[in-house]
Amino acid sequence: MYALNKFKFYLTMIVLIIGGACLMVYGIKTSSSMSKDPIDLNDPDVDWSDIEVGDHVEMDLPILLDCFARYEKDGKDTQRYYCIPRYEEDQLSITNFIGLEVKDQSLFGTYDSLVSDSWDWWQSADTSLPSGSSVHIDGVVRELPSEQLKFFEEYLRDDLELSDDLVDDSQYKLYITPETSKGSTGLTILGAVLLVAGLGITGFSLTRRRG
Repeated sequence: MYALNKFKFYLTMIVLIIGGACLMVYGIKTSSSMSKDPIDLNDPDVDWSDIEVGDHVEMDLPILLDCFARYEKDGKDTQRYYCIPRYEEDQLSITNFIGLEVKDQSLFGTYDSLVSDSWDWWQSADTSLPSGSSVHIDGVVRELPSEQLKFFEEYLRDDLELSDDLVDDSQYKLYITPETSKGSTGLTILGAVLLVAGLGITGFSLTRRRG
């Protein structure tokens, strides 16, 4: 029993240390990205093909397409991924796509309304982007996990029936996660606290046993 409790204790400390280190690294990287001047994705001169993981980006979303992946808990969505299209008015066509992660459940209704308005606009005769219903996002570009990437690709190829060339040339392998400098700093501090606590408790335990 003693050996089992000892194993559980050190396993917990290892998880605490690794988890704290990961949170701290994530927070530092996010803070570094958010400290850079944002790339305005509404700027027609910005080539979405040049977007890279770690870029700080912002834009007003005039249109938004469907949620292609979600996480649920107790029958309720806790996290969603939407499709951001790039519509170029001079070409009257959608030329690129990137994902959008939404963790704030209070905003699901806002994004769903924008999706509905976007489809109404797309099916209308209006060739100019709608105004007045946009949502501002400010965040960091990250690489989609394999599961979400599979869902996004299926949505673009099967549901929207887009050509392989359009999908392959788009940024569908990436997504934007909204961030704030305050939030990333908080993650860094939390990670540091967990890391120090794990190391401190482990060190104290080892010292006491040797004594």
